[in-house]
Amino acid sequence: MKIAIYYENRLGRNDGPPLYWWNAMKKMGHDVTHFSSASIPNKEWGKYNLHMWVDWGEDALAGILPYRPITMESLHPSIYITSDTHLGYDYRLNKAKEFDHVFCNQIRAVEDFNKDGVKAQFLPHAVEPQAYPNEPEAMKKYDVCFVGYVSFEKRADMLDDLFRAIPNYFYGQRLFEECAEIYRKSRIVFNTAAVDDINMRCFEATATGSFLLTENIPTLSECFEDGVHLVTYDNMDDAIEKAKYYLEHEEEREKIARAGMEHTLANHTYKHRAEKMLEVINGSS
Repeated sequence: MKIAIYYENRLGRNDGPPLYWWNAMKKMGHDVTHFSSASIPNKEWGKYNLHMWVDWGEDALAGILPYRPITMESLHPSIYITSDTHLGYDYRLNKAKEFDHVFCNQIRAVEDFNKDGVKAQFLPHAVEPQAYPNEPEAMKKYDVCFVGYVSFEKRADMLDDLFRAIPNYFYGQRLFEECAEIYRKSRIVFNTAAVDDINMRCFEATATGSFLLTENIPTLSECFEDGVHLVTYDNMDDAIEKAKYYLEHEEEREKIARAGMEHTLANHTYKHRAEKMLEVINGSS
């Protein structure tokens, strides 16, 4: 297939779901061309079999970039893969109305979109194993780690409580292989949800063969089994208690970590998501 994918990389960053989707489709043998989100394909370049818009948080850049994202209503067939519906619902609902097919990374968004007149399907986040490898093996250096940003107050409070209780920790920002290395060096990878979202860290951490301790949210069971692929907590007292337990029970911890890795790599890579998406738009699912 000849595929056009639209997202922004003019701010000096080229990471996250748009890049992963581009890479997955290329590895599957498709002819994929990246366009700026302000660009319309030149007709002289030929007809595209598919136009993809992958959510990259462009609504947060209003007033920063001197452009307006193109509308997709005249480009067919088209798909919209949206992630941050829990952070900016109205923008994404209105954007979704421009597309032939809509996929949401969060189940609540599927339910809300359908209720608000936009037909949508659930297609959760995933991992690109090439970006988050499970090798080489690394000696454990940290008891607990969190790789990411403190982007909301709840997360700041939770990390403060956790790091006070378990002082041998890593906190910082890393991408791709460097992030995966920190995960592999950590006995426990800690995760929080912004609201009720199954975030990318769930898939990236487990893919590296690392033990994930993550917030218990209602939809997590759609992708993982608690106590088998990862371990969930209900509040910070529960999180700290479970962290200390699994720090003391290495064999049990590493068994869950391995099961999580095998499950994620067998079911939750971007190749799996791309195959599912193509099944849907080709009418076979």
